[in-house]
Amino acid sequence: MLGGTQAQKVSLMKLFLSIAAALGLALAVWFGWLLNDLRLELKRSAQTVNRDLPVILANTRKSTETLAEVSGDIKELRNLAGVDDAPRDQTLVTYADSVLDLIETQADAKIGTEKLIGKSLSDPVPAKEWVAGARKEAVWLTFRAKSRTELLDRLVRTKFGSDWKIQFGDAQPQSLREWLVENHPPTAESAQQPARDETP
Repeated sequence: MLGGTQAQKVSLMKLFLSIAAALGLALAVWFGWLLNDLRLELKRSAQTVNRDLPVILANTRKSTETLAEVSGDIKELRNLAGVDDAPRDQTLVTYADSVLDLIETQADAKIGTEKLIGKSLSDPVPAKEWVAGARKEAVWLTFRAKSRTELLDRLVRTKFGSDWKIQFGDAQPQSLREWLVENHPPTAESAQQPARDETP
């Protein structure tokens, strides 16, 4: 019996080794197939890159040149508009908006220029209506002006250089600049600061 059991063990061992060898061979073939597939995929990718890369580089180069031209055009437009690269106050938009918001809330106020004869306003318009027109100009002025003082100087004067006046009811018209200094804290603060040389 012992001999038969020993022979069965040997035959089972040979069978197990044969199965293990077959599995090892199958795994080696499968791994080799995966490596070959990976190699072929890399080869295809390299061919695609080699085929398309010159076009991609040419397009990138062309885009870069176009962007440089556009940037140059923008700089020329800024110079044409009188907007140079000098340092400017970054809070001008907020400041202009707060000035115009304050004027707009004055329900009983009218804005106009002073008549040549007399002290009343020439062609007065309600403050809210005046602000609607002034906002359009303020957009441009926030790009053009370099400081709050310069922005205010342009907002409180007509394009012909006359001072805008504000009038409440039947009261005497007052300079819009003076009224803002009295009623708008940021303007009062700017008015108290010494004038600075704003040229570079």
